[in-house]
Amino acid sequence: MNLNSNRLLIGHFERSDLEQWFLIESDPEVRKYILDGSILNREQSLAYIDQNIDSYAKFNFGRYTLREKKSLRLIGMCGFLKTEMGIDFGYRLSKDMWGRGLGFEAASAVLNYGVASIGLKHCVAGVMPDNLASIKILDKLGFVYHKDVIFDGLTYHKYTFSADKN
Repeated sequence: MNLNSNRLLIGHFERSDLEQWFLIESDPEVRKYILDGSILNREQSLAYIDQNIDSYAKFNFGRYTLREKKSLRLIGMCGFLKTEMGIDFGYRLSKDMWGRGLGFEAASAVLNYGVASIGLKHCVAGVMPDNLASIKILDKLGFVYHKDVIFDGLTYHKYTFSADKN
């Protein structure tokens, strides 16, 4: 899968992405709203990459790399993972890329790809109540608040997306 947006190249994770991905995942500010907020070490970062590589093979989707077009630097991820709550839509950007509209740009391109090319009809997204930037992106994409859920002792807002309604 190779997808382009105005400022991003979107593609599959590869094991060679480890060092750049680890830099993102080891930033406490980036991880603030993810599960318990703990940073990932290199082993955990590689396991995340491998999880997505496996997901591409099993389900024809996963989380995708986001690269800045002008530098080709890995700056985040966006995509889908199969979870117990359904197909989870998620995204994450390197802190130095925040506030530029790249989160919405990536999320919009990847969600459209999921619907049009993969044939996804429904997905969910979990977001911590204080993560206002992510809530704003989900709202703009057409996700609808469904309910609060408790996961690992933390409260998340569960949002749902239906391609039939959008």
